[in-house]
Amino acid sequence: MLARRPDAVARANRWGVVPWRLAHLDELLRATGFGVEDTAAHNLVLARLVVIGRHDELAARVAMQRVLPGLLATARRRRCFERNAFEELAGAAWLAIRSCRAEAKEHVAAYLVRDAAYRAFTAPSRRRSATEIAVDPRTLDEEPAVERVGPCEELALLLADARESGVPGADIDLFRQLADVGSPGRVARIREVTPRTIRNHRDRAAARLRQAALDAA
Repeated sequence: MLARRPDAVARANRWGVVPWRLAHLDELLRATGFGVEDTAAHNLVLARLVVIGRHDELAARVAMQRVLPGLLATARRRRCFERNAFEELAGAAWLAIRSCRAEAKEHVAAYLVRDAAYRAFTAPSRRRSATEIAVDPRTLDEEPAVERVGPCEELALLLADARESGVPGADIDLFRQLADVGSPGRVARIREVTPRTIRNHRDRAAARLRQAALDAA
């Protein structure tokens, strides 16, 4: 498991983004505010991690895990769990993380989720539009009220909806692993199955999550 691999943990310790020695990457993930009450200290750790993530894939993966609840909640709110929609949002989030300059951001996780949603949903529709609308670039730094919901509440809401709709926990775990590892092929090697098996499982899981989102809307 990547989170316990000595080389990965040693690499994370060299970043020095927390004032203690890590024994597991989950410690770093929690330090960014994942699954706990988000604070300014968590935001600072995430900002440091994203800076490193511009040039370090492992750091970017941890940051990706941190914003995954927000991405799932965004998809749910937008009713956009169509086929491949979550993959598009996750891909946009990866680009947002790898290109983000987060040093001065007060709400880094919310900023990344908003940037990913813009890249995945808003920018393509604007490119398709025949009329260009001027947008003040300063508005990109504004934090929408809806994104201030903490990741713990977002994740709890999504899981509650999923459980009520009978979505297996394994489906949500698969999406987390896909976001962490980066491709069905890599997940297939980890799970010792074929990439086609992972893709089929992913498609079935997406359908269940999509239905859960629509039922809860």
